[in-house]
Amino acid sequence: MAAWVAGRTRRVFYGWWIVASGMVSAGLTAGTFFHGFQFFFEPMRQQFGWSRTVISGAYSLSRVESGFLGPLGGWLVQKHGPQKIMVVGVLVFGGGFILMSQTRSVAMFYIAFLVLSIGSSLASWNPVGVAINNWFRKKRSRAVGLMMFGMGLGGLIVAPLVALSIGAFGWEATAIGCGVVSVIILLPLVRVVRLEPEPHGYLPDGDAPPEPGASTSDGKTSSLDREYDFTVKEALRTRAFWLLSLGHSLALLALSALSLHLVPYLESELDFSQASAAQVVIVMTAAMMAGQPIGGYLGDRFPKQHLSAIAMLGHGLGILLLATASGMPQVLAGVLVHGVCWGIRGPILTAMRGDFFGRRNFAVINGFTQVVMMVGQTIGPILAGFMADHYSYGLGFKIIAAITASGFFLFLFLKSPQPDKKRQLEEAQGKAPAA
Repeated sequence: MAAWVAGRTRRVFYGWWIVASGMVSAGLTAGTFFHGFQFFFEPMRQQFGWSRTVISGAYSLSRVESGFLGPLGGWLVQKHGPQKIMVVGVLVFGGGFILMSQTRSVAMFYIAFLVLSIGSSLASWNPVGVAINNWFRKKRSRAVGLMMFGMGLGGLIVAPLVALSIGAFGWEATAIGCGVVSVIILLPLVRVVRLEPEPHGYLPDGDAPPEPGASTSDGKTSSLDREYDFTVKEALRTRAFWLLSLGHSLALLALSALSLHLVPYLESELDFSQASAAQVVIVMTAAMMAGQPIGGYLGDRFPKQHLSAIAMLGHGLGILLLATASGMPQVLAGVLVHGVCWGIRGPILTAMRGDFFGRRNFAVINGFTQVVMMVGQTIGPILAGFMADHYSYGLGFKIIAAITASGFFLFLFLKSPQPDKKRQLEEAQGKAPAA
């Protein structure tokens, strides 16, 4: 046992290398696509004369696709491991940008956007998130928070570079560059990601195996796995699955609307220059980055449900401030509040799903949550674009703020299904005849 501990203390727990790889992959995909696409929005709209609703439709359609493919993607990661799936995702993601650079019609744009969406999902967030959930338990929120910190770095570093490139070289050349650079950087990172720790001689969090015959204070033999692993059917039958998924959907309604429409709103209704709009995105991203380690720290110490409920109110307040802003000070206040709440909420919700339903079937259960989450992701961009085309962005943002804030009640009444399931198992074992 002493030799095992000595060997492990000399090096960093391998799970943290997976987190580091996830940070970079999430940063690049988010910086070029999730954050960066805002800067493609206006140049493409002006060149082709498309409405905001038309462009928003591509984003929403991609969310529908990712929602329905979520269970399949989770099953593929669980069956074939994250590495093979990520290789395919990286190549699809890079090809999506190159395809987008050749866009000449709405149909072609929609196809390119769908390809990009599939690639971004398979290249980083989903496979790495599944792996992190398996490699960490006690430090799950912190690990997820650090991985999501990469999304912030992408918005802070990569997205402004995308904006500068579009200004200097045009959106077509920038799209090609995003595709080529993404493939070059992301493919080597794939080799780092492993699905589970046990086949590689580890336990979650780098814990040491228990001494033979070790027992707990009540005399019972200790268990390596104190989480009950729900089957997919069991998870879908719980109230917690639906409350958590619906709450996450409402959060993503706000996030998807702002990720696509914040820069167009600032440029078209508040007369911000592209440089000023980019500065606002940087501030929001920095606030999100500051919130992520806070969320990871708090999520491992306090009830995640209550933290999430408070974050939903913060989302609503931040978007309301944006909706009623008339100048830079209130815009900055709005994105600061929204960004911090985004950063806090993000790792907590992902870690909570692992806490609630265990490790074994996490990939597929997480895929099914995407079917519910796609509702908010689909409605958000279309609602904001429709309101901007027919009324104003401000009115659309007010409606989105109210809808998002209502998620407070979903998380307030959310409870983990683990205690009930363990109680059922204990009762069943107690009734079982002695061997």
